[in-house]
Amino acid sequence: MTTPWKPAGEWAGLTVAVLASGPSMTAAVAEALREHKTIAVNYTHRLAPWADMLVGLDANWPKEMREFEGMRVTGIEDPEFDALYIGPQWERVRMAAGREIEVHNSGLAAVRIAARMGAARIILAGFEPSTHRRFFTEEWSEQSPADPYPGVAEGLEQIVAQLRAAGVAVEFYEEPKPARVGIKRG
Repeated sequence: MTTPWKPAGEWAGLTVAVLASGPSMTAAVAEALREHKTIAVNYTHRLAPWADMLVGLDANWPKEMREFEGMRVTGIEDPEFDALYIGPQWERVRMAAGREIEVHNSGLAAVRIAARMGAARIILAGFEPSTHRRFFTEEWSEQSPADPYPGVAEGLEQIVAQLRAAGVAVEFYEEPKPARVGIKRG
């Protein structure tokens, strides 16, 4: 059964990596961030089965996600599911021309959870809302003009700005570039 839960600074002062499923997310990226507290978003747990937490707001958790060994956090109450229930987590997002929409997105919720857990620094990996792929099984593709995830890019930008204004260091992970080896002439 799901258990109601409110994060309350359990990871105060720590660095937390949030792993989403954008095109830059790979097993190597997950491994590079393993030294930190880690939140995997939905199927990204396949690349980081050792993560501390798995966030999936929807009720359609398959068996492999239900068997995740770390903290499981969901947005749906379910008497048959052993997970922490955080509520639906709608994010109010300002769009162009002053319009506002509400967005329900596990990645955005995971960033908010990291902050509520007390993270002093949040590293975002695999957050590229302009592209999508389902469950690491399909090819990447640019989104069509009919964006299947409206407001996610804007919501992420707004959350990052809010957290930085509140003193939380938020950064996007970049893989280290190999050192250039050159020959000094003359």
